[in-house]
Amino acid sequence: MAKGKDVYVLGISGIIGITNQYVGHDTSAALLRNGEIVAMAGEERFNRVKKCTGTPFQAIRFCLETAGIEFEDLTAIGWGWDPYAARRRWVRKKSRQPARRIAGMAADVARLPGCGILKSALPQALDPDMLTSLQKNHSRGGLVRLFGAAAGSIPLIPVDHHYAHAASAYYASGWDDAAVVTWDGGGDELSTMICRGRGGKLDIVEEFLVERFSLGVLYQLGHNFLKMPDEGSLMGLAGYGRPQGVFDPYVNAEKLSMRLADHSCDEFVPALRARLGDPRRDSLPLNDFHRSVAADVQGVIEQFGFHLVRMAVERAGSRNLCCAGGVALNAIMNGKLGRSDLIDEIFIQPNAGDGGTALGAAYVAYQKTGHEVPRKRMDHVYWGRGFSSDEIAETLDRIGVAYERVPEAQIPEVVAGLLMKGRVLGWFQGRAEWGPRALGARSIIADVRERKTLEKVNAVIKYRDEWRPFAPSMLEEEAAQFLDGAFYSPFMITTFPVPEARRRDIAAVIHVDGTTRPQMVRRAVNPLYYDTIKEFGRQSGVPAVLNTSFNLKGEPIVNSPVDALRTFYSSGMEALLVGECLVRKKGI
Repeated sequence: MAKGKDVYVLGISGIIGITNQYVGHDTSAALLRNGEIVAMAGEERFNRVKKCTGTPFQAIRFCLETAGIEFEDLTAIGWGWDPYAARRRWVRKKSRQPARRIAGMAADVARLPGCGILKSALPQALDPDMLTSLQKNHSRGGLVRLFGAAAGSIPLIPVDHHYAHAASAYYASGWDDAAVVTWDGGGDELSTMICRGRGGKLDIVEEFLVERFSLGVLYQLGHNFLKMPDEGSLMGLAGYGRPQGVFDPYVNAEKLSMRLADHSCDEFVPALRARLGDPRRDSLPLNDFHRSVAADVQGVIEQFGFHLVRMAVERAGSRNLCCAGGVALNAIMNGKLGRSDLIDEIFIQPNAGDGGTALGAAYVAYQKTGHEVPRKRMDHVYWGRGFSSDEIAETLDRIGVAYERVPEAQIPEVVAGLLMKGRVLGWFQGRAEWGPRALGARSIIADVRERKTLEKVNAVIKYRDEWRPFAPSMLEEEAAQFLDGAFYSPFMITTFPVPEARRRDIAAVIHVDGTTRPQMVRRAVNPLYYDTIKEFGRQSGVPAVLNTSFNLKGEPIVNSPVDALRTFYSSGMEALLVGECLVRKKGI
């Protein structure tokens, strides 16, 4: 039973079954109370495995603890994958690819007492209805194993993967009507979906199979060919290259078609391999050809993106655009779309990748329980774990770390003073961010004015290529003086050109193409961070700071004071502010 009259709905992205079979990555959990967000978190923040798969056990437990409820208090569970939708598409294509996985899953479920699925059902392995029950029982079995018998009686509602993406963007936008586009590598056999959001209802307009085209697969092909350290680095490298049209024979944006790979991110079609040559070895430096390949990948994504948005706006009858899916993290395209004449406004789900489907699935499941999702804009991402001042101080005392207490009212002046001296500081405040971006809760911050700051943070803190760009956090009301075509962008997910006259003022966050990817900060959203940036602006004349995620290369963003201390002492950061506790390295 739900606690009191409140309706609690849990959303999950990526769920493991009885054995080691899994679906998705960036596994996450989101909890709604009466349709409004209570808590959201990615499992990687807890288990410290970046882009992890499996059941988000610790993230689920965190959400329940935040709400003060037990698993049995849930009304429903939304799951950001739909086995029926995928199997239906498999059957329609007469695909043999999943047969082995299906057989193994059926055998697992057959061993569960009272599951209602018998081994005799195996010959029907391509019947969509049977497979839906099979997958749901397999997944439910995994939840029962982790959370007990209560997990077996709560309705488990599968949500088509791209529809979950669409819901995560539309319902979080707060808009009544919108055109919604989702794009990624693939989910439930789709790579892209166009929806119409109107009056709180979300209707599918068009869906595109992975075998027709996939912007996510194209991006991954480029990433694998170039052997980039992480996926975001390809977008940064594109600014250094000039497109050479290497993909032109294999892609057609007007026809929305691609001939790149056999449903795989690992193998090129032979002709493309002959055209590009062998993938770059890790030991080889990047050259002009590699930079041109990155520019070509970015160019093709933008061509397809603009074509799809034009189609979505026309079909949905709205110039409000919502986007989600991993490709929606492409900040360059987002900026160009936002400044184009195709749309009036744009909202991008800040956790656009697979992790965000937990929220979308929760919204859809809440609707399916007979309720209407409240119209409320998602104006911040601070839905993760937080720590009280006493908890933080107790942790530091237990470990034996020397620190000084800085009252909250004095934090802006103290931190701004450290930044003015060229110090790089770890900033750990409030509840953790939801999604892949650090936005003033789990951040590393520094003086934005000096180019040498970029070099320092890359070399001795982030341990990554010297050319990789950083982003600024700036006061919203000051953004127009630093950005051309500025519109509100609070989630560091959109690039803007910087006027030539202002580039020296924020030299540490200017990319080679003259753009930057800002977080615009409102005081009502994050007052302490806002006041600190404002104070730095008073002292320096520039109301912005360099902001990058509080993590080392290859690791998730820190989630606890212990994580923060370990990262601090494993890098070249010089000071760390955890709540009101300021830790300095020797001589600082």
